[in-house]
Amino acid sequence: MEKAIKENTSSEKHYVIGFLDESSPQTAPDTPRLWSFAKKPKMFKNTEKMKANANAFYALNGNNVIDFKESSKARDVCEFLERIKDENEFGLIILLDNSKTHHARMTVKRAEQLDIILVFLPPYSPDLNPLEFVWKSVKKDISKEFIESLTQLRELIRDKYTQLAESKSFAKNWMQTFNEQIKSVINC
Repeated sequence: MEKAIKENTSSEKHYVIGFLDESSPQTAPDTPRLWSFAKKPKMFKNTEKMKANANAFYALNGNNVIDFKESSKARDVCEFLERIKDENEFGLIILLDNSKTHHARMTVKRAEQLDIILVFLPPYSPDLNPLEFVWKSVKKDISKEFIESLTQLRELIRDKYTQLAESKSFAKNWMQTFNEQIKSVINC
């Protein structure tokens, strides 16, 4: 990461650093079941399966963004990069996983056109992307809700994400670990 930042940034320019990830929260997740010796709890769930493909940008020092797409293809990622750029006035450094759609020529080219620096995290390292923990909390919160429509599911995801992404506590350990590498380009 340090090499990517040094090679692609200018000390005179201010950057927004953030994380990009997709998730598909749904109404019928695989959730653990617990035994209870107390009075049997009643849980009301809509058994109709609904899924919302969500893209999110979790900014350390800029504006968080969430959007919903029908799929997670390269063109959808490019559109989301444009949305992130529209919401943040400074240069962007985006850390993301190694999804094929993130490495697609179309995505990399569009990021260059938008003056966005993409920094790919090491393979199989979701713990280095604080957005994974935000998604985990969003999914936990929405699993408790009775959801009647896809529109309601999307609104609930947007509300929970917006609320949780305001807290930078999900990225606290990441910021402490990588403070030396980012302090020249970020003003937290």
